[in-house]
Amino acid sequence: MLNQLKETTTANLKYIAIQALFLVTFGLASLGKWQAGGVPDHFINQFGETWLASLPLGLALPFYTIAITETLAFVFFILSVFRVEWLNSSDKMYLRLGLILSLFIFVILSYGLRLVGEFGGTANTFFYFGVTLFALYLTEKESEMK
Repeated sequence: MLNQLKETTTANLKYIAIQALFLVTFGLASLGKWQAGGVPDHFINQFGETWLASLPLGLALPFYTIAITETLAFVFFILSVFRVEWLNSSDKMYLRLGLILSLFIFVILSYGLRLVGEFGGTANTFFYFGVTLFALYLTEKESEMK
């Protein structure tokens, strides 16, 4: 591992920043959902009048879908760190998987916000999607150049 750390160059630092940003984003988001002890009141208040409440299991299904996908994204980014995927020479499989899953998470979140008329939050989520897509583009572009 020490030799791998010595191989790290400034060109690799962007991958460390991407990993760190998504670890913080999805680590804290998923932790908060699992610590809630069930579907929180604010989620019920926000989506209780939408068609999501009529799903099997009610609002537990969309809430835990988000919690599970955010947790899975966090796991992908952790695996990316442990596989030292920030090095240019490494295969960035878990980093790419995490970024692709993140795109779908942002689609889900954007749909929910749009559904309840939170247009500002929808716009923010659209921005997150775009930045994630750019990070994926950089990752794939440099992987192709190897």
